[in-house]
Amino acid sequence: MDYKNDWIKTRERFSAFWNNEIIDRCCVSVTSPKNGSNFIYEALPKKAEDKLKYWTDGEWILKRNRAYFENTCFYGDAFPQVFLGFGTAGTAGFFKNIRYQFEDTVWFFPFIKDYKTDPLEFDSNSFLYRKTIDIAQYLVNESKGSFFVSMPDLSGNLDSLAHMRGSSNILIDMITDEEPVVGALQKIQDVRIKTSNEIFKIVTANNDGGSCIGWLNTWGEGKHDQMQCDLSVMISPQMYEEFAIPEIKAQSNWLDHPLYHFDGIEQIRHLDMLLSIKELEAIQWTCVEGQPSPLEFIPVLQKIQQAGKKIVMAIKPEELEPLMQQLSSKGLLLLLSASSEDEAKALVHKAEKLTHE
Repeated sequence: MDYKNDWIKTRERFSAFWNNEIIDRCCVSVTSPKNGSNFIYEALPKKAEDKLKYWTDGEWILKRNRAYFENTCFYGDAFPQVFLGFGTAGTAGFFKNIRYQFEDTVWFFPFIKDYKTDPLEFDSNSFLYRKTIDIAQYLVNESKGSFFVSMPDLSGNLDSLAHMRGSSNILIDMITDEEPVVGALQKIQDVRIKTSNEIFKIVTANNDGGSCIGWLNTWGEGKHDQMQCDLSVMISPQMYEEFAIPEIKAQSNWLDHPLYHFDGIEQIRHLDMLLSIKELEAIQWTCVEGQPSPLEFIPVLQKIQQAGKKIVMAIKPEELEPLMQQLSSKGLLLLLSASSEDEAKALVHKAEKLTHE
C-alpha cells in the first residue's frame, strides 16, 4: 500500500477490533495535512456538466483522490481509500424511471405515485448502476493495491424507498397501506444484495481480502458494509420493528462484519432492538451537527459495549481522553482529524497511554 507504511499492523488491529480484542491499543484513525502542504480539496464545479463529471468520471475521481493522498498523513489506523459512490441512497438510482440531479451529493426526485402503476423495476442499464460497477473496476485496475476502494453508500432500504416515493408519502403509507411498502422493501433488498455482491467481487482482492467503508475509515475481512435507516428518526419503535428491523437482520446475516450507521440521538429509542440482533457487530455513533457531545451519552455508549457491540465514532481531539477513560478500549474505533503532523502523532500516543480493558 502506498501512502502508509504500517498497514500490516493496522490490519492486525482491525482484526482484533472485530474480535473484541486489543493488541496494543484501541483502533484510532488520525489524518492530518503533511507539513508544509497548502492542499485544498477540489471544490464542486458550478456547471452542471462538470458536476456530473466530478462525480462520475473515473479519471477525475482518481486525480483528486491521489492529490489528497499525496498531501495527507495517515497516522494510527488511518489508511488511503477512495470512497466509491454518488451520495447516499445509491440503490434508488438503480431503478427504472428514477430522476436525479448532481449537486454536493445526488438528489433524487420521487416517481412512485401508485405502487400498482409505478412498480419498482431494477434497471441493469441505468447510468448510476453502470457507473458504480465501472468506476469500481477502473479504480481497482489503477490502484493495484496502492490504495483501497470502498463500498458505495447504498443506504438503507427504507431510506431508498423514501427517495423514490417521497418521505411524507412513505410515512403515510406505513400507516395506511403497509403491504405495498413491505413488497417494495423486499425488491430493494434483492437489488442491494445483488449489486453489493458484484462490487465485493471487484474490490476484495485489491483490499487485502476485505472491504471498507470510505467515509468511516473501517476495514473488515470479507464482506463489510454499513446499514442504516435515517428515516427512523421520524417513526415509532413499533414501526421501526415492523419496517426496518427485518432488513437489518437480513443484512446482518449476509455480511461478515455488519455495521449500523446510528444517525443522531433520536434513534436511541430504537437502540434496544438493534442491540438484540446477535449478528450485528458494530454501531457507528454519529455526532449530528447541533446535538450534544458524545460525552453527554456515556451511559448509552457503555450500554452498547456491554451488549457486545463495537463502537465507531468520529470525535474532536479534546474528547479523546474523557471518552477513553469511560469506555472500554476493546471494540473501539475513534476517528479524528488533526491540524498538523505533530498533533496527529500526539493523539495516537495519547490513545496508546489511555488504552485499557
